[in-house]
Amino acid sequence: MRRQSFNSSTENTIVNQLQASTGACLCLEAESHFCGFQKREIGVDDHYGEVAVWTCKKCGRNWLRYFIEYEYLTAAGRMFTGVISPEAAGNVTAESAVDMFGSMDWYFRGGSAFGEKLLRTTGPLKPWLMPFPGK
Repeated sequence: MRRQSFNSSTENTIVNQLQASTGACLCLEAESHFCGFQKREIGVDDHYGEVAVWTCKKCGRNWLRYFIEYEYLTAAGRMFTGVISPEAAGNVTAESAVDMFGSMDWYFRGGSAFGEKLLRTTGPLKPWLMPFPGK
């Protein structure tokens, strides 16, 4: 069975063509990822992870954002952002967000648990959610 990918779509082809004519968008670069987003809060899941959809103001790309902190551990905050299609952005729920990351071609992970750097990552999100003190 082929897995559904949330950031490999016709929409991404159109956005990539637009970027080719205007230059690559800063939202795709880890060093400048926070180029400016319109933010829509989705809610909080059963593990107290905050879910939102961010839309890049420059290119219109949709990003799924998941943020969680373990307040009893030092430097254990973590944030994940990955590109999703407009359809996925309209259908995401707080409960479905974690599983969506596992179906993405790649996503960024960052926060105090990862030394405040954004790292391009692949694979399921769940292993990164295990409580551990960061660097």
